[in-house]
Amino acid sequence: MPEYNDTIVAIATPSGRGGIGVIRVSGKKSKGIYKALTGLPPKPRQAQFVSFKSSSQQLIDKGIGLYFEGPSSYTGEDVVECHVHGSRVLLDVLLEEIVFLGARAARPGEFTERAFLNGKMDLVQAEAVADLIDSNSKKAARSAMQSLDGVFSNNVKQLRELVFNARTLVEAALDFPDEEDVDINIDPAIENVENSLSALNKLLKKAEAGRVLDQNPAVVIVGSPNVGKSCLINYLSGFDSAIVSSEAGTTRDTIREKVLLGDFAITLVDTAGIRETSNEIEKEGVERSYKALAVADIALYVLDHSLKQEAEEKILTDHISSDTKVITVRNKIDLCDNGDYKVIDDTVYVSAKTGAGMDDLIEKICSVLDITDNEEDMIFARQRHIDALNLVKDHLQQALSGAKNGVGLEVLAESMRQALAGFDEVTGKTTSDDVLGNVFSQFCIGK
Repeated sequence: MPEYNDTIVAIATPSGRGGIGVIRVSGKKSKGIYKALTGLPPKPRQAQFVSFKSSSQQLIDKGIGLYFEGPSSYTGEDVVECHVHGSRVLLDVLLEEIVFLGARAARPGEFTERAFLNGKMDLVQAEAVADLIDSNSKKAARSAMQSLDGVFSNNVKQLRELVFNARTLVEAALDFPDEEDVDINIDPAIENVENSLSALNKLLKKAEAGRVLDQNPAVVIVGSPNVGKSCLINYLSGFDSAIVSSEAGTTRDTIREKVLLGDFAITLVDTAGIRETSNEIEKEGVERSYKALAVADIALYVLDHSLKQEAEEKILTDHISSDTKVITVRNKIDLCDNGDYKVIDDTVYVSAKTGAGMDDLIEKICSVLDITDNEEDMIFARQRHIDALNLVKDHLQQALSGAKNGVGLEVLAESMRQALAGFDEVTGKTTSDDVLGNVFSQFCIGK
């Protein structure tokens, strides 16, 4: 277990005015700092109502002191938490006093980094801490909590065990190539690789499904001027983020709003109306509409149903990615004769003014994004995890192909070794310092 000679401290609660503020201390000096601040010896895992005083015995505040003796703590070291009133000025005074007593200001994510380095969690779980803090929906929070609880890590470790057993068998065959009384059958190793590939494909599918939870998919609203695009984003966002006017061309720039649809967060993008124009500013707005459309996850192609407006194929074929899913939104049904408007394939009938059909549109967006209610079918994964697992998949496929084509056992063993290295990179067993630095630099200070 790594040891640190220094003790770190940080304010663990958000900046601003609040009922409670928390300062966290971790390291060898934590116990002494607690006693110096309170005049009392700390009692492990017992909350104590104490007076926090400066070195000159001036009262800073009264509050709750907590002491967690290592290794039974978050970081694996001695940890102290000071719970005081949530005044930023007061917290800064207490922080300065703790630094005076021998601690140093912690870097972003350093508490969790120490937890990782001290074996309290693997890298996937450490990343899940940040993902849980940053989660933007209930579904994302629940999925991140699963990863923090070790669900993702356990899947990876089980797959690694299968590949490790396969490699062990191949290595044994390499060690005894000429022993007549030793008969080593590597067929079970090949079967392990096949089972690993099957399980890995399922895991990658879950990871890809969960990846969308962290991406805030871009849902871009496009169409001709005056079809109700701005009214649509205002309705979905819940406030007037875009100007609504009967005058065509009032939107000249893209407007972005993060919106929660059910349990899911997306980024809605309102764009300038697409048409031929001689106005230079409006031209620029149209170009920006095309750029937004090119990177959209979903395009809401809005038409004025009251005018029986037809879709212009050129807008979609010339400026949309083949990966982008399109939902045709026939707006302004409130101006038409009353009818029983139903969702037909990828066409939804709505009135952004009255809200008619908007529930159908939200349901359609969620359906197109393949947002499943079955949380067992997704894992909150980062792109780093997916990239590493895809490399593992490549190495396992090489091993399987080599075995079928009769390549040497050395080649099989090497492919498996590289696959094992990929698994270890995911969990952080062999991750480089650069990757670790990047991971923990994204944390907030105090976590």
